[in-house]
Amino acid sequence: MAMEKAAENAEPLKLFGSWASSYTHRVQLAMRLKGLDFEYAEEDLRNKSDALLRHNPVYKKVPVLVLPDGRSLAESAIILHYLDDAFPATRQLLPADAFDRAVARFWCHFGDDKLGPAVGAVFASTGEEQESAVRQVHENLALLEAELRDGAFKRRRFFGGEEVGFLDVVLGCGSYWLAVFEEVTGVQLVDAEAFPLFHAWLRDFEAQDEVRETIPSIDRLLEYARGLRQMLLAMAAGAGAPITAGADAPTAAPPSAAPPAPTTADIAVDI
Repeated sequence: MAMEKAAENAEPLKLFGSWASSYTHRVQLAMRLKGLDFEYAEEDLRNKSDALLRHNPVYKKVPVLVLPDGRSLAESAIILHYLDDAFPATRQLLPADAFDRAVARFWCHFGDDKLGPAVGAVFASTGEEQESAVRQVHENLALLEAELRDGAFKRRRFFGGEEVGFLDVVLGCGSYWLAVFEEVTGVQLVDAEAFPLFHAWLRDFEAQDEVRETIPSIDRLLEYARGLRQMLLAMAAGAGAPITAGADAPTAAPPSAAPPAPTTADIAVDI
């Protein structure tokens, strides 16, 4: 376990997570941006702890946030909403305007419902199926590019304005996988010429101190992704069907890790 030091809440929150989970990173980054103390517990997702299963009996996945009084919350976006509501004196991630808040929530849903699964499909497939998934990724990125150019986020440094906000956290903690997946699959997903505003936003997001503190090293991510892709393709070939991306935490370890192997329900490629 590790302790993150800050000064707002008297007793630290406790976060159950996985080092490779972009959903875990969302919560870690949000708490760092808000200056909240938290205690971190790394989960072995091939051998989930009794505490994790007790606090999240429905989905049995990370992240899970446990409050000082023992109550708990699951699902990263829900946790982010809670942090803004529970700690109003800290930096607010959602905008103050009701319409802008709704827009941020919509594009958060878009990321989880469309962009993330498309990226996961690229990573977990080959051939014509992968080509189709790449087209879906590009179509989704084109929608975000249009919003940055002419839509709700026009002339903004970040989706949240001049500072990283809710939607930046949601989309950014996962977009770093794009470069990793490009390296592992040999497929280009983010073309700086085709998506210049999205590309610039991502580079700016990744340069933030709190983000650099949260995201694991590229070498560690690449090693993890290479092993996971081999496992996904092998399992898909054995089952005769593609494996779909899951929600709130990639829970498979590379093939070099000790058995038992995870079930398909536990595997998630996220963005």
